[in-house]
Amino acid sequence: MPRTTTSTLYRIRRSSEPVAGQTKVLEGDALVKDMRAYGKKVSASPAAARKFLTELGVLTADGKRKNLIRE
Repeated sequence: MPRTTTSTLYRIRRSSEPVAGQTKVLEGDALVKDMRAYGKKVSASPAAARKFLTELGVLTADGKRKNLIRE
């Protein structure tokens, strides 16, 4: 079954859902710090960045850009 953008987003949401009772709610500086740390994590290596962009749905499995805007 081919992955659609909707199915990919659903899969990412499901895999990133927190475990019950372990929800981390951040605000202000803590949120910015957490976002910067995640950005460093996903851009630490070309492979990590490629994996992130593939899961996001911007790249295909073989690393090519997807055409997200349709006319």
